Amino acid sequence: MALYDLIIKGGTLVDGTGAPRKVADICIADGVIQKIGAEVSASHGRKVIDATGKIVAPGVIDPHTHYDAQIHWDPYCANSSWHGATSVVVGNCGFGFMPCKPEDRERYMRMMENTEQVSLSTMRKVLSWDWESFPSWMEHMKRVPKGVNIAAYMPLNSLLIYVMGADEAKKRPATRQERQRMRDLLNEAMDAGAIGFGFSHLANKNSHKDCDGTPMPTDIMSEDDIYNLGEVLRERDQGAIQAFVDMATVSKRHVVEELARISRRPILHNVIMAFDALPDNHLSLLRWLDEMEAKGYEIYSQALAYRFWIEFNPSDFNDWNMVEPFGELINSGDGRARAKKATDPEFRARARKSYDPVAMAGLGGSVESLTLQRANDAKRFAKYEGQTVGRIAEAEGCAGIDVYLDLVAESGALADFKSMAVTSEDPQKISAILKHKRVLPGTSDGGAHLHFLSGGQYPTDNIVQMAREEGLMSLEELHYKLSWLPARVLGFDKRGALLQGYAADLYIYDYEKLGFNTDRQEVLNDVPGNEWRRIIRARGIDSVIVNGEVIFDHNECTNAKPGRVLTVSHPTAQLGGADLPLQALG
Repeated sequence: MALYDLIIKGGTLVDGTGAPRKVADICIADGVIQKIGAEVSASHGRKVIDATGKIVAPGVIDPHTHYDAQIHWDPYCANSSWHGATSVVVGNCGFGFMPCKPEDRERYMRMMENTEQVSLSTMRKVLSWDWESFPSWMEHMKRVPKGVNIAAYMPLNSLLIYVMGADEAKKRPATRQERQRMRDLLNEAMDAGAIGFGFSHLANKNSHKDCDGTPMPTDIMSEDDIYNLGEVLRERDQGAIQAFVDMATVSKRHVVEELARISRRPILHNVIMAFDALPDNHLSLLRWLDEMEAKGYEIYSQALAYRFWIEFNPSDFNDWNMVEPFGELINSGDGRARAKKATDPEFRARARKSYDPVAMAGLGGSVESLTLQRANDAKRFAKYEGQTVGRIAEAEGCAGIDVYLDLVAESGALADFKSMAVTSEDPQKISAILKHKRVLPGTSDGGAHLHFLSGGQYPTDNIVQMAREEGLMSLEELHYKLSWLPARVLGFDKRGALLQGYAADLYIYDYEKLGFNTDRQEVLNDVPGNEWRRIIRARGIDSVIVNGEVIFDHNECTNAKPGRVLTVSHPTAQLGGADLPLQALG
């Protein structure tokens, strides 16, 4: 008689806590790990997976995504789940769809389109809008079929607009009555299962721009209004805060420090990454994290530390909208308008004068570093495909910015470019970031920027580069970082590790075969509204299991939808395991 729903036999367990790996069987029933240890008879399982010679690890928790819309048409939140993610977090950077008054629905979708490049036609097609409040959105999400677990911050742009209105939220601080209303709504959301709140605060330096080109409400909101909401979490002794306050060109770390002092809750600071052109950028952040720990603050930084790249054509690429001359080009209109703008002699003169390669360090690198993948209708440049814009400029005897604008003009803004210079690929710099005890891996941005970015592969790349290729980190360290630590910081009880009594969220992979295509992203035409996206598939992952059910089997979808809406645990359990001994971390 079968005692368990699933038995995973003979795998090498890296359980996420930092304990040394071991070969053991895992027995699962009712979505929970019931037993780990000595060999169990296969006859005791309704389903048995032979994991001999494979790594069995806890499912990755992806803390920084924008799957708010995508989960409505893609229950697996690919490509995060393809690379081992079993839980994702939405509501990041202050963006989301709740709470929302009926008259603001179109505005919210347009904001999401402009900031996170999620297609408006897709959102109109997939969002049912059978909610207004945060609690009613949570009930809606419980009804949505999910292959992965999902948790949500209260997005502060939504909260500000709901209480003050979009225009007023950009003009002034909240009144006393409005502050109280926001406190009440945050308490209501936390009661319904919100894991805290998320926001960005970068003034006019953020690439996130509203649909009218102005900064988002949270980027220019009163700091006192932010601290007001931090007091709510302190009073509850519950929840975490996500704060996007750092870029290569601007930093508002003081807001995070004061928020940590007031709230006494964990804060995920965004974002830490390394740049070859700015060698001290990540080191100063690591020193700051040490200083914050010495003050007793629970501040963690969310890393963007893995090898990734962007592929785009200029017709709909708007991630450079806050730096000239690209802002003027982007704001000129659609692809046809941008192509026409690129021929304007006056604009080109301004472009040559304003273009600064150093200012592009945190934005994918200089135009000279871009590789021309396909010239498309810019026929005279076809012979240069596969070469950088810098090399093309040398061959043509002109400046890199002129080559880029010629390609935009002559291709109708449809030339394809690739940039590998988004962040440093130096393994020493990446390991310095990832090994720091106050750093969480991630920033996949899953669900956003579908036409030029795919970041869900970060767990795979961290393992391949840091462990297999460079030997700079152990699997024990990496899976602690990928699963256990984010679960503890975010307050997910009994998740993030392979322990008896914990949720059966895990994945099985072949360590030697693990990887992905590092040459080119795949274009998938599967987005509602006749839209497309770029994706990166995993190699070497045998199974991804959520709440005890296999959702992917050797890269084939099983159509199982066992995902749940995750909420924060009881306050006393929030960080109870975050300081478990971890021999590999020291």
